[in-house]
Amino acid sequence: MIFILKIDDKIKSLDECEKCRDVQIKKFSPLKDVIDLEILDGNYLRCECGKRPLDIVMSHILKIMICEEIVPDKASLRRNSPVPLSNFYYSSLNPQFIGEDTLILLHPDFTKEAASKLIGEVPEVVCVLKGSPQDTAGQFDRNSQINHFEILEGDDTQINVMRTLLDEKIILVKNQSRHHIEVAMTTEQKLVGLHNYLKNNDVKTGVAVDGMCGLGALGIYLLKFGFEKVIFNDINPEMIDALKTNLEINGIEKGYEIFNEPFEELEIDKADLCVIDAFPKMDISEITEKAEKIADNVVII
Repeated sequence: MIFILKIDDKIKSLDECEKCRDVQIKKFSPLKDVIDLEILDGNYLRCECGKRPLDIVMSHILKIMICEEIVPDKASLRRNSPVPLSNFYYSSLNPQFIGEDTLILLHPDFTKEAASKLIGEVPEVVCVLKGSPQDTAGQFDRNSQINHFEILEGDDTQINVMRTLLDEKIILVKNQSRHHIEVAMTTEQKLVGLHNYLKNNDVKTGVAVDGMCGLGALGIYLLKFGFEKVIFNDINPEMIDALKTNLEINGIEKGYEIFNEPFEELEIDKADLCVIDAFPKMDISEITEKAEKIADNVVII
């Protein structure tokens, strides 16, 4: 309950104050042509509430990347910025004013020296990761190894909070260096799709299988929807550890089993529903065939 109350406080803190002044930077123009880099520091255009416009924060980050020769001298926000990931996502809200210790940055060419400067000079940056957003963090399939983004400096803990059509929030805690990049809005859309399927089809709320459960959002939702039992499974043992944490955070104490197997090798009895949420571009033909054998209803997310 204490954790949930802190989440509610965090959600309220996302709102900008009345004095926050938005600034839009021309994103395709070289940064040095649209802002004075000499005066761009950690306090530049900071509101008295402690927040700065997102474009200003990203400009400050890009300035350091230019100085560290990670990007060219004529770098622009649109072409050369790292991936900015909030350490706290709430549903579809995407704040344009951000406070201290809120951003996790990802870029394939970050160095330890650059990470130290970003953490030390940009108050909003809480963690710097080295890696490409095109790469898969986690375990792609049974023939692949577990892949991580490298933590150069900082804390990569991230909290995603999703609203649902059950008028309940689902909270997921993860480490961004180990887990696939997916913001709360994307997960929320998956939950809406699953909800609509259940409402529009005659599905018995007995046993469900969350076959590639990851952090557990879909299976947790199924339990809150009213299923008697959910079988959680994921090939990645790190995901299983995160799942156990998220079950506890969401108040789930019973009605589930957990397996750590390739879905293709999972041995379970007949189920009423099987949900498959695979990585993008993954060949799921064998997985789908297996799901259709064990479940009366199969949902591919």
